[in-house]
Amino acid sequence: MDASGFALLLLGMVLNVGAQVALKKLMQPFAEAPLLSAEVIRGVVASPLLYVGLILYAVSVLNWLVVLKRMDLGLAYPAMSLAYIATFLLGVWLFHEPFSTTRIAGIAVIILGVFLISRPV
Repeated sequence: MDASGFALLLLGMVLNVGAQVALKKLMQPFAEAPLLSAEVIRGVVASPLLYVGLILYAVSVLNWLVVLKRMDLGLAYPAMSLAYIATFLLGVWLFHEPFSTTRIAGIAVIILGVFLISRPV
């Protein structure tokens, strides 16, 4: 993978993780409310975080098209799973989500899997 392909893949991860964080932040005030209540719908639609998340996803999709043009799908898609690690760490840091040895083991398995898949055939 060349430097520009790596940079585009990294950008895709950042955009995807950013969208996840924006949408999680958006939904925090509604944690106890019924999902389809009028309060939740009004709050979600009125929040700039909804539009930030959607825009990040849209740009991520456009970026992904460029990545797919330049890289093998069998390498690009598994590498995107590294975004799970960033999302997990941001969830722990920003939202005080649980951190455990089991989850660390899961991260290690993801890293090992991406390493093995990225090896030359």
